Amino acid sequence: MIFKRRRKPDPAAAIGAFWAWWATARPRAEKLIGGAPDDGLIDEIAGLVSAIHPDLHWEFAAGTSTRHLLVVSSGGSAELRSLAERWRRAGPPPDETFGYAAARQGRPDALDSARLSIGGHDLDLADLRFGAEHDEDRDCVDVEVWHPAFAGMPENAGGQVAFLALDWLLGEDTVEVWIGAIEAVTAPGPSLTGPQLTALVTAVQPADGEPRWRNMSGVRSGRPILAMAQTRLRPARWPGHDLHIRMDVPYRDRDDNGFPTREAMAGLHALEDHVAGHADGTVVVAHETTDGVRTTHLYADSPLAADVLKPLIAGWRDGRVRITVTPDPDWGQVAHLAP
Repeated sequence: MIFKRRRKPDPAAAIGAFWAWWATARPRAEKLIGGAPDDGLIDEIAGLVSAIHPDLHWEFAAGTSTRHLLVVSSGGSAELRSLAERWRRAGPPPDETFGYAAARQGRPDALDSARLSIGGHDLDLADLRFGAEHDEDRDCVDVEVWHPAFAGMPENAGGQVAFLALDWLLGEDTVEVWIGAIEAVTAPGPSLTGPQLTALVTAVQPADGEPRWRNMSGVRSGRPILAMAQTRLRPARWPGHDLHIRMDVPYRDRDDNGFPTREAMAGLHALEDHVAGHADGTVVVAHETTDGVRTTHLYADSPLAADVLKPLIAGWRDGRVRITVTPDPDWGQVAHLAP
């Protein structure tokens, strides 16, 4: 008997196959969206997307700057968000007819004329109302979702409506990053409309993408530790950055708690600024300082980033800087720093 080793799935090859197919199948997609039945096309898209990863989702949607949008998304899986982004980056540029997205896009008016049938109930989504509270410590918005029909529906059905409505209204990435707890409620009280909730959530996000940092302190292995991390610390903020780079920088001059002296901290900051200014394609998301070591957490969208870092840290005055590179699509390496 001859045993054949199963080939490991190759997402890059599957992505290439998808876009090669799309180049000729796109006219059929336009006809399908225009109302011409084409079950074969739907099956082909489903099969090609599944070949990239079986848990990816896809859909056609209305565009904002284009007439139509082809979306291949992670379906809420942080681990698959970077894969969906790689699919998008490999595709053609948008034009007047088609755009491409790696996450469901939000529209403030998405609920105005939408209906949803679920659990034997036909819901007018324009009747949805929202309650929202900004949790400053977690830097996110907790949301309550109410609909007059929720009182007569199973709890899980109301929850499904709540999650779907927020995805359509705000977009998958915004929900993943800036929304905290989501609860479907049966008692009247929430009063915000969809556009009002959208405006509130938009106001919470850093203006112009400016980083916002959260300071933390604690004890590790019996030694005090200080940390700071960008908020919100979620992979959907930097799609495609799925390679974790840990940079451990030693420092000799420290106080009784093991923290760097003022002069040592100035040198550490200078090194970090040097790295951040020259390591294109990386983003610094967090720092941890304890017992003579300053750890910087970076994420990159290319394995070449680690090679770029090496000459930037060469010759550090206080000893060898250690760099550790780990594939980390769900950002588990910094989960302890993300509330």
